[in-house]
Amino acid sequence: MEILANIRMKRFLLSLTLAFLSVFPSFSLDRVPFDQLNQKARELRKQHDWKALREVLIEIGRELPGPTPPYMLRMALVEMHLDHKTEALQWLQKFAAAGLAYDVAGDNDLKSLASEPGFQKIADEMKLRTRPIQNAEAACTLPMPDLMPEDIAFDKLSSTFVVSSIQHHTLYRVLLPQKSGRDCALKEIPVNESAKRWPTLAVSMDQPRHRLWFTASAMPDFTSFPKGDERKASLFAMDGTSGNILQRFDLAEGHPAVMGDMSVAQDGTVYVSDSIGGGVYRVQGDLKTAKLEKIGGDFFSPQTPVLAKDGKRVFVADYPMGIGIVRRSGNQPGKLEYLPHPENIAVTGLDGLLLDGDSLIGIQNGTQPARIVRFRLNATQTEIISAEIIEQATERLGDPTHAAAANGMIYVSANTGWSKVDDHGNLKPDEHFTAPVLLRFPAEAPVPRKRGRHDDGGRQQPRPHALQP
Repeated sequence: MEILANIRMKRFLLSLTLAFLSVFPSFSLDRVPFDQLNQKARELRKQHDWKALREVLIEIGRELPGPTPPYMLRMALVEMHLDHKTEALQWLQKFAAAGLAYDVAGDNDLKSLASEPGFQKIADEMKLRTRPIQNAEAACTLPMPDLMPEDIAFDKLSSTFVVSSIQHHTLYRVLLPQKSGRDCALKEIPVNESAKRWPTLAVSMDQPRHRLWFTASAMPDFTSFPKGDERKASLFAMDGTSGNILQRFDLAEGHPAVMGDMSVAQDGTVYVSDSIGGGVYRVQGDLKTAKLEKIGGDFFSPQTPVLAKDGKRVFVADYPMGIGIVRRSGNQPGKLEYLPHPENIAVTGLDGLLLDGDSLIGIQNGTQPARIVRFRLNATQTEIISAEIIEQATERLGDPTHAAAANGMIYVSANTGWSKVDDHGNLKPDEHFTAPVLLRFPAEAPVPRKRGRHDDGGRQQPRPHALQP
């Protein structure tokens, strides 16, 4: 998580009330005219010119194939101000169908809809679709309540996990308990003091070369480091056996930065995102000569990048927008590409992202409720065709962040404690940390393809809690 989860939720809510930012683009989005339309929408909202604002949103809609949930709410709001209650209810119905909840009664612009015929059916659908779902199992708890584990990686050589710690500015090895145990064992990894000045965020393992990669960022407004360091960010390569720092890459873009998410491809290429600056970077080749190279930019708040199976594209969780695409051959300047998906599948608020066969495991901590979702892709991984909720709205899920694969299972950092801290990274008054949890569920088993004329392409039947288009 690249900045506080609650800060990112504030951004998410801000996009609802100010920006009209979150419209889902098809295959590409031209950032400059898009920003111009959003600026125009902001001005019209300030002027309470609802009729003109509606026209601007319709103009955006003509350009783009489908809205995100925040856009649905904004359209409902505009229709309400125009006394188009039937249309407003239709937009709320679309929102409910995406499996998300919203406090309509607590919204001064929309609360009068609660007394309209047809609203109760929508409210019931929201309640049904956002009920607690528990399909994962608890692997263990982490016996350090204030750990605030941000990212997680698996080290095959030692058969241990590695988690990063926001509060302690370092890394820990995690050993799963024996069958009778409840707690994992934690052991701090010796990290050079120069790499412990700031909160530790992303962590990923390069298994073939046994290199442990991690990032540290002096997140804006945090108080756990010298004020002069604020807004700096670095990427570190560490020897997975000795713990020695092999190389350091400092992000020197001249603007505030938070390198909060990363992944490592099989060939050793590292992909890392800057959630504030909007860039996606890579490091490849010999560490002695490698550079931190920008391969994608202009995203709104990029989170975890992950390489597609074709090796030609990088999927990027763009927090308020959806799942972006960076082409390794280079994107057209000013153009943003996104993965298409059915309208009733919400892909905003994504933090962690993990490729599992022909699925993307998404950790959504910017939605209500927070959830773990399996997004099923088509065979060429060019679009989302369906989604399945693994876990949502359970107490143990709390604030989930990232996922890692190990021994046929997917492990997720849950109850990480982000909602317990304020904008400065300090524990809120009257709050207390509770033990983080590792959840797990089976990875996607490879589906054998049938030979002959009746090959079904490996398509599986929908599972319980699947969101069908």
